[in-house]
Amino acid sequence: MISLEDMKRIDFFADLTEEELENLRYLCEERSYKKGDLIFEEGSSAEYLYVLKEGKISIDIKVTGDRYLSVLTLSRFAEPFGWSALIPPYRFTASVRCVEDTRVIAINGKELKKLIEEDYRMGFLIMSRIAKLISDRARSARLQLIHTFYG
Repeated sequence: MISLEDMKRIDFFADLTEEELENLRYLCEERSYKKGDLIFEEGSSAEYLYVLKEGKISIDIKVTGDRYLSVLTLSRFAEPFGWSALIPPYRFTASVRCVEDTRVIAINGKELKKLIEEDYRMGFLIMSRIAKLISDRARSARLQLIHTFYG
């Protein structure tokens, strides 16, 4: 389980009360990956929302066959990824690969959805941040594609 102090340091959960953070932290587990490991693959079932704790990851999209394009690299503590765990059809829209040894906080998506349904205030705050995250990632992917094709 993740410490309450770590939960408080995650901007994504800013504005949640200590009680809400306490309930949320029971859904979290820390996981470690080695450089080159795939955390999840595009199109696979999205069961967890992740928060970067340490290391560096690349968010990649499949462009053709077995070719991938890196659209974003994350290396800042508390960066969330894997939002598909909360949005139907619950399939990842990109792959995430570790650029270096990495530690993440994995949050059980099904249990988080239940918690969100029980606590509308918390649900509103989390889903508002998910919407902003999706918007930011779409903007980053667009800029990366423009750069790739038009240099």
